[in-house]
Amino acid sequence: MSKVSKLSLRRLLLANPWGFAVPLFLGVMASIAGVALLGISGWFLSAAGLAGVLGTVQAFNYFTPGALVRLMAILRTAGRYGEQVMAHEHLLGLLRTLRLWVWDQRVAKDAANLHQQSRGDLLQRLVSDLDQIIRWPLVVMLPWIYALLAYASVFIVAYLVSPQLLWPMAIAATLHLIVVPFICGRYASHSVHIGQILGTHRRGRFVSLFSALITLTIRGHWQAYSERLGQLDERQKKAEVKMQQSISFGRLASYTITVGLLLSYFYFLTDYQSNTGTLALKTGVHGTWFVALILCVLAVNELVLPLAQSFVAQGQSQVGIRRLNQLQSTEKSVSATEQHALAAIESIELKQFRGYHASSGLGNKPISMTLTSNECVWLRGNSGCGKSTLLASLAGDCLNEGQALINGQLIDLYDNSAFQEKISYLPQASYVFQQTLAANLRLGAEEAKDDVLWKVLDAVALGDWARTLPNGLNTLLGAQGRDLSGGQRKRLVLARLLLRNTEVLLLDEPFDGLDSDSIKQICHSLQHEYKPDILVLASHISSPLSDNARVIQL
Repeated sequence: MSKVSKLSLRRLLLANPWGFAVPLFLGVMASIAGVALLGISGWFLSAAGLAGVLGTVQAFNYFTPGALVRLMAILRTAGRYGEQVMAHEHLLGLLRTLRLWVWDQRVAKDAANLHQQSRGDLLQRLVSDLDQIIRWPLVVMLPWIYALLAYASVFIVAYLVSPQLLWPMAIAATLHLIVVPFICGRYASHSVHIGQILGTHRRGRFVSLFSALITLTIRGHWQAYSERLGQLDERQKKAEVKMQQSISFGRLASYTITVGLLLSYFYFLTDYQSNTGTLALKTGVHGTWFVALILCVLAVNELVLPLAQSFVAQGQSQVGIRRLNQLQSTEKSVSATEQHALAAIESIELKQFRGYHASSGLGNKPISMTLTSNECVWLRGNSGCGKSTLLASLAGDCLNEGQALINGQLIDLYDNSAFQEKISYLPQASYVFQQTLAANLRLGAEEAKDDVLWKVLDAVALGDWARTLPNGLNTLLGAQGRDLSGGQRKRLVLARLLLRNTEVLLLDEPFDGLDSDSIKQICHSLQHEYKPDILVLASHISSPLSDNARVIQL
């Protein structure tokens, strides 16, 4: 699927048609075999009983119909198991396709809007939507195909018994396959959509409740919050009741149609014998075939019953598709300045430059300043004045207003890959991956040798710690660096940035949580062997770097 293509149930189905064809074939085989099993069994039992009454038992062929019954039973069982196995494989492929599509949208998202796809409640909703979508082939499409083909096979049996039975069969098939599912869906589709959306909303409300229960209680807002939860519960309960009513109506309607079809058979194929007061089959109608047809219809009834509730899965899948499509990203536009590599950065001039977050619009006040080569700048200011936002916008990770001139040339910094190749940025939230220590470091320099890695670890005061690890550089780190302290994570990420050896280094609170000896070691490294051309740091901790830095107050 294209990275920017819009999702639809049809497109997902066609993403792997052959993977869907195998379980479809096995399911059709199992469904028709199930209908044939009842039909042949009915014919066989009634024919055997009739042979006993007529005294032709010895001449009756028990083996052929008995073998057919056993064959149909084997095909039905093997088909159902095979369908489940192959459908499971197909659904795993469908789930993989959906996950890759979601990831493509995430990759294509602008860095400033990436937070919209990183919230816990959104990610939880994505999991729910994916689960609902992959159920669609098994719960909606396949049952309808099985019922349709089962009706087609019974049409043949009905024609052999009496051609005049085709009209009631056609009417019943239309009601079972089209009218009843359509009416149920029309009646409850809105409730299905509301229930799906309310489920996500209620889950978010309950999660918020546990994290803010004490605050709500202390400030006296618990009662209002509780009433809101009660209203959500009541709305979802009404939606669930309406869905269950629609399902019950659909199943009742299906049974009624089947009973009506069977009664029509008796009407067309039997005559009332007034002299005996009994019903008798019309001339030319074989009783054994009549019994087989009745049992075939009952088998088809079992296949059409799931259609009465397929609208629930249909609605849930549509909601999931619509919500996933909300993640769709448009292709990034690339300006002319971004298409050319930049020369070595000697100066950065900002004019009324302001960084801000896309979600809230909050950021630093407009500032004008010039950063030149061989300079260290210390950003200072009260908490919340926008130091971190300014650094993020300088790194091209955050939206900005104003002008930025690199070596005198006006350039858009935001999401500018050519500019970002020249800088290294240490945010407050440092990311460590579930890989070895060496693999985490080599994200900064892929070809770095082990001696280079040990050198940079010593530069950030992590060398002694790393040498105590059981496997040294090959020690596997936990997900998100949970095995490390906050200071270790920050220094490890800083070491990764130092390996990049870029001209500009942006540091956001690099000494937070570090002891004085570690701070001195890092500052010594940044002033000597790992000294960048331009160093900008935001820190509330004084250090040897800040002693000789130019201070800019925000």
